[in-house]
Amino acid sequence: MHNPFEHIGLTDLTCHINFTAIAEAACQAGLDLIGYTTQAAFLLNLGLTDLLAAQGEPESEAYIRTAACQTLLAPQEMGELFKAIAFSRNIDPDWQGFAIGDLCHKL
Repeated sequence: MHNPFEHIGLTDLTCHINFTAIAEAACQAGLDLIGYTTQAAFLLNLGLTDLLAAQGEPESEAYIRTAACQTLLAPQEMGELFKAIAFSRNIDPDWQGFAIGDLCHKL
């Protein structure tokens, strides 16, 4: 693939990432590791289910949205396979996405 912006939504851009190496390099560069977790934990910590419940949409649309969220959250789908990691430098805000299920100890 020469241009990742060609065929957006039709091309798989996923790859395996060595998060341990990324964390080590970032920390050696002076960044602070804020958190590392699964996509499911990250999205749930950010309130995805509350957002979904607050939509107030017709039942048919709610079903489609719920099914899409299930793909994002299910362990056998993207929920456990995809990860989230964050770094900062001299910032200490509320990192809600890593509140529950932080996996930094596994790096």
